[in-house]
Amino acid sequence: MPAQPKAKFLFTWASQISGSSSSSQGQCACGQCTCHPPGDRRVHGKNCECDDRQCEDVNKDICGGHGFCSCGRCICSDGWFGKHCQFPRSCNMTDEQSKKFCETAHGVMCSGKGSCHCGRCICSPQEWYISGDFCECDDRECDQHDGLICTGNGMCTCGTCECWDGWTGNACEIWVGDEY
Repeated sequence: MPAQPKAKFLFTWASQISGSSSSSQGQCACGQCTCHPPGDRRVHGKNCECDDRQCEDVNKDICGGHGFCSCGRCICSDGWFGKHCQFPRSCNMTDEQSKKFCETAHGVMCSGKGSCHCGRCICSPQEWYISGDFCECDDRECDQHDGLICTGNGMCTCGTCECWDGWTGNACEIWVGDEY
């Protein structure tokens, strides 16, 4: 049986003790921050404040292939919009055709929590925690740790944290990758 990696908990308060500041994506000592996971250039910035993993969609595409990432936010190319540049601005469907794709099995448009555009649901931005193909998911369960979605080390999918490489735990709070 292969050896299991040792779990290591990260405590972001350590940076406060050292007198320097860091986001939860790193540790600081003597004014120098080391971003986590080590060697992953997607987490960067003086205080590890930029997390470009936030630009990846569930298929690990950066900004849906329709834009570029700037400090954890997608900048969409012309003709695209959405958190991950996943929605085209123009659509060759009629409203009637589009709405057929947005109805749930119970005939409710986008679960009553979003609008339909080009056959896809756009969940209400006022309710940041609503997600899913039909706006059927409540992602508030992923926001109960350090005030960050999946402790900043994963992506929330329908109320469950999917941890990035090297992280595990219900909230992706346990580092099991290489030592740093």
